[in-house]
Amino acid sequence: MEFLILQIALFDLVEDILYVVGTIFAAILIALSISAYRNTHLKKILYAIIAFFLFGVFLFYEFLEHNIPLDNPFTDIILPSMGLSILVLFFFAIVNKK
Repeated sequence: MEFLILQIALFDLVEDILYVVGTIFAAILIALSISAYRNTHLKKILYAIIAFFLFGVFLFYEFLEHNIPLDNPFTDIILPSMGLSILVLFFFAIVNKK
């Protein structure tokens, strides 16, 4: 029983670390994308910047929800909407010709 409790705590720790690392990586990608946009002024990069931002917000919110239970009824609508928005923005970044 004790091993199971330690294993669950370890899984929670790994999950938290993945959320934090993902959020930091998203912030780095945002900074790199902003730098690339300033150099090239390609509109495609703006879609990527917004997508990386939404992904960072998504991961940070998941981290908060995991550690501080947020009983918000909008969560069930907002989080899938963010995921869909990220996919649409990356689609536009790839397909947009200008």
